[in-house]
Formats: sequence, structure tokens, C-alpha cells
Amino acid sequence: MRLLRPLFRSRRVQLQRGFSLLEAVVAMAIAAIAFGALFRTVGQSSKVAGDVDGRVEAQLLAQSILASAAFAEDLEPLHNGQEGPWQWQLQVSAEPVAWELVDGMVDTREDALMAPQMVARIDIQVRRAGAAAATLAWQGYKPYRALP
Repeated sequence: MRLLRPLFRSRRVQLQRGFSLLEAVVAMAIAAIAFGALFRTVGQSSKVAGDVDGRVEAQLLAQSILASAAFAEDLEPLHNGQEGPWQWQLQVSAEPVAWELVDGMVDTREDALMAPQMVARIDIQVRRAGAAAATLAWQGYKPYRALP
């Protein structure tokens, strides 16, 4: 009988090697869920990167339109236009602005305020061609060559 016991134990060890089919299927299901979540995250981050690229392009277009004119009168004939895949719309309106004389510090005396002057408020909206919502809405100011 003694000879049979060691053989029986070694045979039991051989039967317990490896994974069962159920354990392998469960491990593959867990890996599939993890890879699915990873691919979804990568897909969303690439979409966000594309959106950021679009906003940067829209901002560069708005800057170039505003920089194309030194005075508001030069921008008034430009109401809208298209540059590549981008459409833009421009609105110029006169707005009074009170200037403050400042010499390194804010001066709150009444005589430090200058009379209000008219400047042009420039509102520009940039959107992709065919898109309903604006990708960028921006506001800036330009001086008038001659007061309106």
C-alpha cells in the first residue's frame, strides 16, 4: 500500500495543472470589458483633440480678420465672409468709452477722467460652413479714424 500512495498523490497534482474552461472564459470577458473601456477613452480623447484644433483655427481666423484693419471704418464693409471651411460674421457698433488718466496708480479724482470717446465694438462669430452653432464668439475694440 505504501507504494500506491505516492503515485496517487503525484497523479492528483497532474490533474490540477492549468485553468479550467470556465476560468479562461471569465478572464477573457474581463479583458474584453477592459479593452472596450480603453478604446472608448482613446476615441473620446481624439475627438476632444479635434475639437480643440477647430477652436484654435477659428481663433486664428478671428485674430487675422481683426488685425487686417487698423481702424473701425476699414472693418465696416466686411459683414461676413468665408475662409476655407470657416464662415465668419462681423458686427461693428459705436460705443462710448470713458478713459482714465493713470500714472502708475489708479486716480479716482473727478478731474482725472477724460470725456467719453466713441470706439467701435467689434463682435465676430466664426463657425464651420453649414454648422448652426458658432465655434467662436469674440469681442474686441477698434478706434475710429474720424469720430462718427
